Amino acid sequence: MRRVLNIIESKKWVNSETGATASIYGSLPYWTEAEGKKWKIVTSGYTWQLNDGTIGLGRIPAKTYEEAVEVMNSINNRYN
Repeated sequence: MRRVLNIIESKKWVNSETGATASIYGSLPYWTEAEGKKWKIVTSGYTWQLNDGTIGLGRIPAKTYEEAVEVMNSINNRYN
C-alpha cells in the first residue's frame, strides 16, 4: 500500500543559458566548475513523497499547494 505522506516543493536544475532542466535526484548536470555556474536549483510547484520514500507520482508537479492537497487526498482515499 503506497500512500502519499507529504507534499514537498518540486525542485529541478535549470541551465540559465539554455533553459535545459535536470532532476535534482540524479547526477549533477555539469562536469566542470565553470559549467556549474550556469546551473541553479529552482522551485517549480509541489510534488508528493510516498511512504516508501519515493518522490513524485509520475505526473507533472502541482502548480499550487491546494492542488497538491487535492491530488494527495484523492490518492489516499483509494486506500481507505
